[in-house]
Amino acid sequence: MDCVSLELVASLPGHQDRVWCVAWSPKGDLLASCSGDKTVRIWARCSGGAAAAAAAAATPPLGASGSSGTGGDGDAADGVSPHQHQRPDQPPPPQRWYCAAILDQCHSRTIRNVAWSPSGRALATASFDATVSIWELSGGVWEQVAELEGHENEVKCVAWNPDGRLIATCGRDRSVWIWESMPGREFECVDVKQGHSQDVKVVRWHPGGELLVSAGYDDTIKLWTYDGDEWGCSQTLGGVGPGSGHSSTVWDVSWDPEGQRLASCSDDLTVKIWESRAAGGLAAGHAEGAAAAAGGSGGGGGGGLVPSRPDLRCGSTLSGFHQRTIFSLDWGNMGLIATGDGDDCISVFGQGDPELARVALREHEREAQLGGRGGEGTAAAAATTPASAGGIPDEDRPAGQQPSRGPDEDMEDVGDGGDGGAAPAGRQVGGGGGRGGAGGGGCPRLGRAGQSWGLWTRVVGAHDADVNCVRWNPAQPRLLASCSDDGLVRLWWLR
Repeated sequence: MDCVSLELVASLPGHQDRVWCVAWSPKGDLLASCSGDKTVRIWARCSGGAAAAAAAAATPPLGASGSSGTGGDGDAADGVSPHQHQRPDQPPPPQRWYCAAILDQCHSRTIRNVAWSPSGRALATASFDATVSIWELSGGVWEQVAELEGHENEVKCVAWNPDGRLIATCGRDRSVWIWESMPGREFECVDVKQGHSQDVKVVRWHPGGELLVSAGYDDTIKLWTYDGDEWGCSQTLGGVGPGSGHSSTVWDVSWDPEGQRLASCSDDLTVKIWESRAAGGLAAGHAEGAAAAAGGSGGGGGGGLVPSRPDLRCGSTLSGFHQRTIFSLDWGNMGLIATGDGDDCISVFGQGDPELARVALREHEREAQLGGRGGEGTAAAAATTPASAGGIPDEDRPAGQQPSRGPDEDMEDVGDGGDGGAAPAGRQVGGGGGRGGAGGGGCPRLGRAGQSWGLWTRVVGAHDADVNCVRWNPAQPRLLASCSDDGLVRLWWLR
């Protein structure tokens, strides 16, 4: 039996096609999902027990620009709230989620990716129709306020930088675009990078804002930094000989909470942990980085500082745990990495002894019950606020066991699912850095610095088809969202 486990707390139907991506709002109180049905759904939690749940179901949901006037179906999904515990070793009591809004009639093809702005007041959606849409909440209605055009075909990913001034996009045309927000809800393309030789699957900003990561079908990860004039590739991970990086498509990347390490997952069935060799780490900043950050306009990140020449190396490789392509991973605020794969499974990896993590989680729950330090009361209150006009805070994959599809194939075709067994929990691999401290939402940081990585728990059959995306909640780091080709969004609680 695993020392820690993921417990299903809600299953959210509604999408009419595969669900590609889920994204938590910055405060963790809303969840956005996007799908092959060309819609985005925004999910909110009913609070206050059965009466509030019934009221939420009966209340007309928020409208969406261009919709038929029904922003959501008003149906609440049965689930379990992770906030009120009978005992630390018992599951939480029932709660419900509902669809607060549907954003539709905008994109003409699959919506592949969705991202919240840092303020939580805007959304960006990336579509196979070669466009990116920007949505804002106005008067209780989500409206499309801008459309970014320029990619030749499918846009695979969109990401806001930490201060919300820049947006990065990437796509099947092998390019990475950087857009700057201008007055009047306008966006100007300030740079286009053509460093990849194949389809670019993902872009992610460093938490400091001065470093952009892209990865894709050419098996490489590229790090882009701003020199005060333009963005340039400062390092390429992989693609040069055996053992230097991934040997197949890189599907996703994620920074650790401190921005010191980068995790990546691939069609080669491995997760790699990349560590900084720069003096002082990635968050230290160099003089030239500071000068670039002070430059203001022209495409600089505008956030914290990172070295202008990052130097990452592979510190650990997690192999032997997945039988099919790893499509998604996310490094949560408690220091755990979750993965979603083509075996319909969700896995959670940590450093050190998972038994110590179990003890820490139980102690955290006891403190929460007593209202002591480290409890989750504040985060829980923020995350259970129902969505309202004033309450919203400031693909392409291989079918079955086949290798990743080529970049010229139509990624809207439905792929086959598959069944797989569980890898041995607790199996240890590699070394790794890491720092202690508290996770977000008052949760403890799990794992030990410098300890080996291991599989702490796995949910076999987490979905009925490929798991396309997994994301930890930023305010409640024990809450995980997932989505799948089976058309469902699911929520999980770490116990």
